[in-house]
Amino acid sequence: MSTRKTIVALVALAIIGGFAYYTSLQPASSGNQPIFQIKADQIRRIELKGPAHDVALERAKPGIWKIVKPVEANADNSSADALAAAIAGLHSTETVEANPQDLGIFGLADPAVTVFVTASDGRKLPGIMVGKNTPVGAGAYIKMTDAPAVMLVEAGFAGEAMKSLDDLRSRVLFNYTADQINRVVLTKSDGSTLELARTAGKWSIVKPRPYPADQAAVGHLLDTIAAARVEQFVDDHPEDLNRFGLGAPSLKLQVFGGKDNAEESLGFGFAQSQAYRNAVYARRGEGDRPVCTVASYVVKEFNHGFDHFRDKTVLRFDPKDVARIMIVGGPVQIVIERAGKDQWTVTGAGRTAPAETLVVRSLLDQLHDLKGGAIVENPMTDAARFGMAEPTLTATIYDAAGKELGALHVSQVEETATPSNPTQKPVTKFRGYATSTADQAVYAIPPHLVRDLESTATRLRSDAAPKPAPSAAPSGSAAVTPPAPGATQAP
Repeated sequence: MSTRKTIVALVALAIIGGFAYYTSLQPASSGNQPIFQIKADQIRRIELKGPAHDVALERAKPGIWKIVKPVEANADNSSADALAAAIAGLHSTETVEANPQDLGIFGLADPAVTVFVTASDGRKLPGIMVGKNTPVGAGAYIKMTDAPAVMLVEAGFAGEAMKSLDDLRSRVLFNYTADQINRVVLTKSDGSTLELARTAGKWSIVKPRPYPADQAAVGHLLDTIAAARVEQFVDDHPEDLNRFGLGAPSLKLQVFGGKDNAEESLGFGFAQSQAYRNAVYARRGEGDRPVCTVASYVVKEFNHGFDHFRDKTVLRFDPKDVARIMIVGGPVQIVIERAGKDQWTVTGAGRTAPAETLVVRSLLDQLHDLKGGAIVENPMTDAARFGMAEPTLTATIYDAAGKELGALHVSQVEETATPSNPTQKPVTKFRGYATSTADQAVYAIPPHLVRDLESTATRLRSDAAPKPAPSAAPSGSAAVTPPAPGATQAP
């Protein structure tokens, strides 16, 4: 290597080494520095103070937060946890000015909000003053209350810090899941009460009179209760409840649940006056509770009566008690009688014959399991309207002593709807209805269930029908005897 090249290499090494030495003497970069050395679960209290903020929330226990100022209320735990996580994870990306002369240009002369944190060990950390967002890029200016420097942080933190009272408070109306609820009481302003209770996993109606409940309808009610949420907080300290229709609520909902069967309640008042609001005023419990609004569809789900929640089995009976069934309808007039264990006879047109066991079982299942989708009228006022003046089929059931267990009537009604548009053809639909001697209700049922019962009855009638005599063999030919089971015919 030439002397000249050696000198150039030595000079380059000297420059690099000198730069490295100089750099080692400089202070560390101020970028991406954590503001606090704290974890989210070590934060016990958070206060948001500013011209439009004065909110304080405290951690009651892991995962549970309470708002303690300006009202005492449950906090939305997800929102509170997100705010704590944003504080614990806050990093400065850059120091904008170490000693600013004018905090106003950063929105820090009178910050929109200052965040104060108390750690679980009682330490009070310096406040975080939150200023404007940067004109370019996704950043926001902050300043600590104990230091002059203006720093840059990600703008997402400002969004968390600007949360209002309504952003942080819980909107849950009932603190029970559906499977934790044991009793529900609905009381209207006229004093009428509907009470539902769970016993051994099954729901029943207690008031206005004991009755089996429709498990699906009650399940939907429980899901609605568990999912119900506040739409809007209206008045935290109401002085005149009558203004909201809550002095004497039109409907009161009481829910009992949990291990202690503790009560939580909600009263409903007027519909909200603004035309664009489809909500109803509501208020939880007693005492100094806020007035809020709840979506009107939620209130509608709570405002159903006895018929909606009652078991819609058309005729309840135990198939084991059935000894005789008389079926009348159209061309079908038969009597089915028990002839022994799982043996039945069918009588029709003056003839009695063994009935097919599987078909009788199917008939019993159809009668026993028949449920209405809804109660369309109770009591029935016009039998002809529902085809009950002359039912499609009537089944009357008796026990072994000849006592009537009940009669069930089903009808299929053809209805024609005339369209408002004269160019369209009328639309014909079939609707199914059922009634029984158990009560005066008319149940809507799918029309195919009426046809299924007719089909089963017709099948049983065929068992009693006289069998056609075998035709005589043609002259000059021998009668053909069928082969015995298992015999092999000659080709």
